Amino acid sequence: MVIRLNLVDKDELMIDSRTACCFTGHRKRDLPFGGDLTKQGMKNLVSTVHLKCVEAYEKGIRTFIAGMAEGADLMCGSVIMDMKGDSRYRDIRLICVLPYPEQRKELRSAPDRYIHSLMLESADAVTVTGEIADPGRYRKRNQYMVDHSSALIAVYREKQCGSGTLQTINMARRAGSDIHIIDLDRNPQFYIE
Repeated sequence: MVIRLNLVDKDELMIDSRTACCFTGHRKRDLPFGGDLTKQGMKNLVSTVHLKCVEAYEKGIRTFIAGMAEGADLMCGSVIMDMKGDSRYRDIRLICVLPYPEQRKELRSAPDRYIHSLMLESADAVTVTGEIADPGRYRKRNQYMVDHSSALIAVYREKQCGSGTLQTINMARRAGSDIHIIDLDRNPQFYIE
């Protein structure tokens, strides 16, 4: 598959952080039903993400930034792709931020690779923040997203060990971002079969 992208150098990408929101969230293994979108709980989660994105849009957010990992990142980016097709949100933008150029190789499932490709092609801009050899590549990506936004939508569950999701939430807290956490631990509607 040949993917056509609007690749922009991270230092040249112009994002008005006052009207931008980034996403963070867990990988599929930590989402309800392992991220299985055929389960009602996951459909409820996607609807909640959509609602949060519409609320952000109504508050003036026009650019949404996705980190492109499997799980919550692809789910949230898919919501923005759907919104981009709706005439009510004509000026909405999707920015895809890759932690390194070959990130797509991390995706194990064909549906995830397909969604990833669709997001890259429909994005208003794609940028890369690191290289595969860099052990801090995900942290750099997360910091870039927070630095270029004023709001954060997080799909979060408490874990015993730290996570990139918690790291990004803490970065956003330190930056004074408007944070909206979709708490997986306190919402039983996400676990309905």
